[in-house]
Amino acid sequence: MRTQRTPSLTLLALALTLLVSPLALADTPSPASEGDEASVEVPSAGEEAPRPSALKRVVVYKLKSDEALSALANQLTDDMLLHLGKKSGVSVIGEDEIQVMLSHEKDKEAVLCDDEQRCLAKLNEAINADKVITGHLGQIGESYLITLKLADAARAVVEGGESAEAQKPGELAVGMREALDRLLGEGGAERERFKMQIAAEGTAAAVIDLATHGVDERLGKNLTQLLSLELKKFDGLSVISRDEVQTMLRFEAEKQMLKCTSDTSCLVEIGGALGVDYLVSGSVGRLGDAFVIILKLMDVHEAKVVSRSSESFRGQETDLASALRFSTFQLLGLNLEGSGALSVSANVDEGSVQVANQDARDFPLVEAITGLEVGKIGVSMTADGYHPLFQETYVFNGLQTDLQLSLEPLPQAWYERWYLWAGVGAVIVGSVTAAILLAEPPPPGVTTVSVQ
Repeated sequence: MRTQRTPSLTLLALALTLLVSPLALADTPSPASEGDEASVEVPSAGEEAPRPSALKRVVVYKLKSDEALSALANQLTDDMLLHLGKKSGVSVIGEDEIQVMLSHEKDKEAVLCDDEQRCLAKLNEAINADKVITGHLGQIGESYLITLKLADAARAVVEGGESAEAQKPGELAVGMREALDRLLGEGGAERERFKMQIAAEGTAAAVIDLATHGVDERLGKNLTQLLSLELKKFDGLSVISRDEVQTMLRFEAEKQMLKCTSDTSCLVEIGGALGVDYLVSGSVGRLGDAFVIILKLMDVHEAKVVSRSSESFRGQETDLASALRFSTFQLLGLNLEGSGALSVSANVDEGSVQVANQDARDFPLVEAITGLEVGKIGVSMTADGYHPLFQETYVFNGLQTDLQLSLEPLPQAWYERWYLWAGVGAVIVGSVTAAILLAEPPPPGVTTVSVQ
C-alpha cells in the first residue's frame, strides 16, 4: 500500500520554524541580561566590540515599526537586502523572499510535484541560516532611529547590536548601511555582477505580483503586467505571470472534478509552466518625495536570490513605467549603452533649464536635447515667480523622452495682493468723502454741537 504524502504539513512546519523563531528571538532578552554563563560579554565603553566571523547564510527579517512608519520600514528592509547582496561570501535572503519560495512550492504541489524531498531540499539548505538580523524603526521627535541585532541562529544568542539615526529617510538609509557593515565586519568585497544566462533548451521565469507600499494596489498590478512584457523581450526567456499560473491551476482543478484524468498532457503542460528556472518578485512604493522600485530574481533550483535591483526617482507617476524598464535591465545584468534625446515643456512662458551636468539653457528650448547618455537623468528648472523644480526622468537608446514640468507659483508678497489694495482704496475713498462732508457748511436749520 502506497503511503500518502503530506507536503502541506512539511511546508507549514518549515514556515512556522522560519517565521516565528527568529522574530521571537529579536524580542527575547539576550542571555547576558539573565546571568547566563554562556552569554556574550558586552565590551565596556571605549573598547572595540569583537567582530563576528565570516558569514555564510544570513536571514534578514522585516524591520518592526509602528503603522505610520510601515512603508518606510519595508523600503529600508529592501535596502538592507540590496546592500548585503552585493557582498561576496554572504548569501542573504529576506522574509518576503522566503514567503515567495514557499508559495512557489505550494503551487508545484498543487500539480502533484513528483518528488517532494527534492523540491524542498534546496529550499531548506538555502534558508538554514547561520545568522539572523532583526531590527526596529522608530521616531524620536523629528529624528528616525534604527536599531539592529545580529543573532546566531543555532545558539539563539544575540551577538551584537548597532544603530543609526537621521532626520531624513535618505540619510537614514546611508547610516543603516554603515551600521550593517559595523555589525557584520568587513563582509567581503562586492561580488561580480550577475548576468542572465539562457540555457540551450531555453529558460523560464514566473512573475509574482509586485507588492505596494504607499501607492494604489492597482498600480502594482499594472506594473506587474508591464514587468512580464519587459522580461519577454529578453531572447530565450519565456515568462509566465502569477495570474496565468493560477488560471491554469483552476482549469486543471475543474477538469479533475469532472474526472477527466486520462488527459495527462494537461498536467505535463502545467507542470512545465510551474517548473520554472527563476522567480521574479519585488515591490513598488513611495518614500518621501521619491518613487522606489525593488526587483528580485530568485534561482528556483538553487533556492537563492541571484540578483537584485533598486531604482528610486523623483518624478511623476507616469515615469514609473520607464523606471521599471530600467530596473529590469539592471536585474538581468544587461549593459545599457547608446544615447537618447529629451524634449522639455512646462507651464511657464520662459525660464532656465539645466539637464544633468550640462550648462543651463534658456526656456523654451528651440529643439530637443540630443546625445544624452542612456539612463536616469535629473532636470532642474527655474522661472520668475515660481518655485525652483527638480525632477528625474529616463532616456533610452535611440528614443526621445518628452518631459512635462509643472512649476508651482510663489506666494504673493503682502503688498502684491489685490484684495489688500482694494481694501486700502475703500478706506481712502471713505476718508475723502468724510473730509468733504465735514468741510461743507451745515444746511440751514442744522445746529452743530461739540462736546468736550
